[in-house]
Amino acid sequence: MLELKNLYKTLGDFKLQDINLEIKDGEYFVILGPTGTGKTVILEIIAGMYHPDQGNLFYNSRNYDKLLPEERKVGFVYQDFALFPHLNVKKNIEFGIHTEIRGEIKERLNSLIKLLNIAHLLDRYPSTLSGGEQQRVAIARALVTEPEILLLDEPLSSLDPQTKENLQRELIKIHESLKTTTLHITHDFKEALFLADRIAVMHNGRIIQVGTPKEIFSTPESVFVANFVGMENIFQGKLDDKKVILDNGLEIDVVIKSRINENVYIAIRPENILLSKKRLKSSARNVFKGKLLHVMDQGALYKLTIDIGVLINVFITNQSYNEMNYKIGDETWVTFKASAVHVF
Repeated sequence: MLELKNLYKTLGDFKLQDINLEIKDGEYFVILGPTGTGKTVILEIIAGMYHPDQGNLFYNSRNYDKLLPEERKVGFVYQDFALFPHLNVKKNIEFGIHTEIRGEIKERLNSLIKLLNIAHLLDRYPSTLSGGEQQRVAIARALVTEPEILLLDEPLSSLDPQTKENLQRELIKIHESLKTTTLHITHDFKEALFLADRIAVMHNGRIIQVGTPKEIFSTPESVFVANFVGMENIFQGKLDDKKVILDNGLEIDVVIKSRINENVYIAIRPENILLSKKRLKSSARNVFKGKLLHVMDQGALYKLTIDIGVLINVFITNQSYNEMNYKIGDETWVTFKASAVHVF
């Protein structure tokens, strides 16, 4: 287990504060947060590039603080690949391996080359490779020394959407095959949801929520997290038994599973809301009549903004939008279950 205990680090005006994480052996763990929130600093502390001002770092009860960077069994992949332009792919992968042990790891090297599908690239130079090919080479170089921990610093951020999707699948395949404890950082919550066993959300140098992808996605614990994972519909109000009364008096039925303060926020995912031209016969307790104010074509989906006393965003498919033949100003019914409302 990789343990980060009470880590603090000040770098100029930036402060990393009270970082506490436990990452299980073989886990694919993602740190999610906006640019500049300190994600890379955590990786660099683990790799030994920085020493924390306070706190400790342990791997399987061994104090990593006492080890030099070269003594830590860590593989590091940066977002810019950091390949040596004057070396071909094979020599890039072998770089950093002591000459006397290259023969010993030949089988592992061949296995990685096959796993990452880069055998046909071995004699080529980085400048001739696509972004996805360069990233595969960088991953192979990080893994060939059999690291205890693999650190991935925004590894997909510079790739086009199709290459990014392909490499996400590659990362899952690699992890399932090798079971290397992996810490991956990103600002893309869709990427985190696809890859992670668990996610830590960061904001302003702090960890503000840790959980499974489903927990982070469906039950955010703050307005920041709710916004960051695309809740879209976030409103403030007061809890009154099994209703939340919004500031404008609108009443929303909710399901409460634990004690919570009277002053609350609610959040409703746009995809959990139904639209209809007529009132639906449904067991759903939240049904409101509204007016269509805005439509945004997002490719596979349309995002519709409806005024029901508050502005609420709804996702519907292209087919549904065309069949319903909506026009700006149309009256429509908005329906969602009490269980679809997250209260925090």
